[in-house]
Amino acid sequence: MSKSNANPDPDRQAQRTYAVVWLANFLAAIGMMSFIPFFPSYLKHLGVEADLVPIWAGACVGAAPLAAALMSPIWGALGDRYGRKPMVLRALVGIVIFVGAMSLATTPLQLFALRIGQGVFSGFLPPSVTLVTLSFPAGRQGRIAGGLQAAMAGGTIIGPLFGSFFRSTFSPNLLFLATASLCAMAALLVLLFTREPEGEDAASGGSLDGPGGAAVLVDVFRRLGSMLKKPRMGPALLFLFAAQFGMGATNPQLELFVQQLHPAWTQAQVTTHTAWLFSIMAVSAVLTMPQWGRIGDERGHGRVLIVSALVAGLSMFVSGAAPVFLVLLLGRLVLGLFGSGFAPAAFGIVAGVTPRSEQGAANGAVFSARALAMAISSMVGGALVSVIGMRGLFHAAGALLCLLAIFGFKRMWRPATPVQ
Repeated sequence: MSKSNANPDPDRQAQRTYAVVWLANFLAAIGMMSFIPFFPSYLKHLGVEADLVPIWAGACVGAAPLAAALMSPIWGALGDRYGRKPMVLRALVGIVIFVGAMSLATTPLQLFALRIGQGVFSGFLPPSVTLVTLSFPAGRQGRIAGGLQAAMAGGTIIGPLFGSFFRSTFSPNLLFLATASLCAMAALLVLLFTREPEGEDAASGGSLDGPGGAAVLVDVFRRLGSMLKKPRMGPALLFLFAAQFGMGATNPQLELFVQQLHPAWTQAQVTTHTAWLFSIMAVSAVLTMPQWGRIGDERGHGRVLIVSALVAGLSMFVSGAAPVFLVLLLGRLVLGLFGSGFAPAAFGIVAGVTPRSEQGAANGAVFSARALAMAISSMVGGALVSVIGMRGLFHAAGALLCLLAIFGFKRMWRPATPVQ
């Protein structure tokens, strides 16, 4: 065996790791978004009464991110200690097991419980971002996070359309098995073709031979507490939480809103047009996410957060006032173009103020802020529909995002001094 084969060029290995992780995120996103937009109609398939569908839809959509929000910083800190590749594999295998089991669910409570289990063990984006960013020089975190987010957004384009086709051709239950199969393929790719960067598999000083049990947990929570005291870490996470909350409150209700706009449409028409709402937002996000990461790296990620919040809020007002589907589609397009800036900007901010040895926990915290917002907003949105109506929900979300941009201007506009 030649020396070049035994020890591949680091730059080439980094590029291969990025490509493989990108593809894995893409496949997983296709699977996940093939069923998430259609929880309302699937709950009807399970026999849930019409009045309870919005509540159960919000609960089932929010259950996984809620559990993931609680676990992601812990998984991230464990990844800093034991390696990031095992964390990516753990997340993908968790989806295989729990989403696959959803094909056997016969009640909404069973579906809800499996979504919680999925959330506890899944959450593949934070370890993916950490595994890839540590393979490249510092200062490119925003671009790399944006690229991996674009992979997920690309999967989101195909996922709803794939799910719509699959549901109309086969049994809805089989869609969960198809998702599990895609994530199994993604896990196999990561297992075979990625590698931890040299010297980074135990960057924080831990190792598989170190202390375990309670000592590991104490060390994990100590790292998390120290990380949250970093400059700008708290404001960035709070900003991201509020922004994601504003956007996430309406997502589980989109299928019902389309039906409300066009009551004469058949269920098949409603399903297809709902898929287009998710896909058009994902298309626009694919086009802009890497660009937001690059702009943030060059001009400041805080500025990206503020601009994204302001325009995303205005798009929510447009969506809430939509008289026909086409206007709603336009609102989703704008929301995708500017809302796609939140995640790469937040990843860029925390990476810039966090040492490389702690970036697994930092990326886990970013994911937790997003996931917790998605979980709570989904549940709150489902409950608020009966109080303020579907249009009122969009307008309330738009007001939150615009206020966020105004109040965030003072704290986030100036670029932070990066940690070396």
